[in-house]
Amino acid sequence: MEQGSLPAQAPSAGAAATPRPSPSPKPGSPSALRSNAGPPGRAGQKAVPAPLPTPQRPPAPPGLSWEESDVVQQTVLRIERRLRSGRPASSETVVVSQRQLNSYLNLSLGSSLPRGVSELAIEIQKDRLGARAMLDLDRVKQQLPDGAVSGVLSYLSGTVPVELVGRLASANGTGQVQIDQATVSGVGVPVSLLAQVVSLSTRTRALPQGVDMLAPFRLPYSARQIRLEPGRAFVDFY
Repeated sequence: MEQGSLPAQAPSAGAAATPRPSPSPKPGSPSALRSNAGPPGRAGQKAVPAPLPTPQRPPAPPGLSWEESDVVQQTVLRIERRLRSGRPASSETVVVSQRQLNSYLNLSLGSSLPRGVSELAIEIQKDRLGARAMLDLDRVKQQLPDGAVSGVLSYLSGTVPVELVGRLASANGTGQVQIDQATVSGVGVPVSLLAQVVSLSTRTRALPQGVDMLAPFRLPYSARQIRLEPGRAFVDFY
């Protein structure tokens, strides 16, 4: 042993040995496949997709509410479920407020309104109904045959206000609207003329004669009658 050199010492008990790096597994070997398999999981278990984001609703116009619309929507769905199961539509009278009705018509059913009709507002009085809406006359006239529009309507154009005042009579599952007054852009028009325009502009393949707004109709969802009080409608069922 040369002078100045230290003798080699064996590692003392408890001293940590320096780990040697393990050799990389050969490609294709079982250990390589295990290392690339990712974290262990249950056999046959599929990844659960993330829930889709809920679409954002546009803000409701003044006087309307999505919450009020949802109340009517949930009531309709409940009635439909009961009818499908063979039960009566409702065991009690359903009450719909004027605000709920207008919110449902414009928000939930807005895309189902007749083409050219917007901003529909229903006013409920004792045994009487009022309806106001904006009507795109130019769009409506495009759907009508030549010469179908006469009188004051032939001189009007653009989007104009329409107002109807009348009554809703209902009994024994049948209803009928009786219109007492109709105005377009503040000018009175014959009810028969307005009914003709509605009939011609609502014709479809499924409904070739269009909607006859003055004819009796079957109340929806097996309703027996509709009673009107200021600001509210009471729907009685069989």
